[in-house]
Amino acid sequence: MSVVTRYLVMQDGLSEFVGRAISWLTLAMIGVLVFEIIARYFLNAPTIWAHETSTMLYGAFCMLAGAYTLRHRGHVRSEVIYGVMGPRGKAFCDTIIFALGLLVLGVFFKLSVEFAAESWAVREYSNKSIWQPVIYPIKTVIPIAVGLVILQNIAELLRAVLVLLGIRFDDPRAREVESDIDPELLNAAKD
Repeated sequence: MSVVTRYLVMQDGLSEFVGRAISWLTLAMIGVLVFEIIARYFLNAPTIWAHETSTMLYGAFCMLAGAYTLRHRGHVRSEVIYGVMGPRGKAFCDTIIFALGLLVLGVFFKLSVEFAAESWAVREYSNKSIWQPVIYPIKTVIPIAVGLVILQNIAELLRAVLVLLGIRFDDPRAREVESDIDPELLNAAKD
């Protein structure tokens, strides 16, 4: 196994692991919301913490899902143009997009680290409710999420550059069947 393939396997594995791990946040969020509904409407005892907790869990879920989504090519693109291109044309577009993305993400990472550090420095609390939870831990998720997207972006950029230059490599994602990513395609294939 080449160094490139090992790197791609490692990076794709990291994004996959994080994506699957944080998917459990949806159950926590649903649990908090169900608890609030029962407390508010059936026991007439609303909580002061459920709304902000579910908002923080949802925010963490959305941010941390970015690398997983990128790994599975789930971000929006114009398929009308991209879909008619050949592999090298797609690789050219991907190289430009991922290179620009790396620059933007680098700036965003720097700003998000400063944002989280400032929140930790003042031990920031929320002023949105009476509960006033600490929010510096949730703000720490932002640079972590951006860092994970940067790592996956580098892997995608590497794939695109290698295809663009015509360098043969063993892409571990090439062994995946599209239906592994999209359950609807799997069900259609069975019919």
